Amino acid sequence: MRHPEVSRRLRLLIEGGVVATSASLDAEALCSDGGPAEYEQLWADHRAAYEYLPTNDEHWQTALRAQRAVATTGRHRAIGVADLLTGALGAAHQLTVVHYDADFETAATVLAFNHRWVLPRGSV
Repeated sequence: MRHPEVSRRLRLLIEGGVVATSASLDAEALCSDGGPAEYEQLWADHRAAYEYLPTNDEHWQTALRAQRAVATTGRHRAIGVADLLTGALGAAHQLTVVHYDADFETAATVLAFNHRWVLPRGSV
């Protein structure tokens, strides 16, 4: 969270206890440039601050069906499977995905989940 306004907005959600994570989100977040100590601190911070949403085969199958649906328009390479999986988890748990990534708009065309930009698109 390098942008001050993004940090402020997300901090409010995190401190409010309304942020969740998953294995795929953790894997992306933990792939930072820091060393072992930073990795361990980030791991501990995630476990303390976020609700953990386990991912099961049903979620993966939902994400794969969504990928297949996007493929019918030829845009399946424009959206990552981690974003589709996050959308599938959002749909399954009736959560809003807060993001700064146009992939979630594409995902929302084939998955029934709520999403919103943390800041307006193109502002960061």
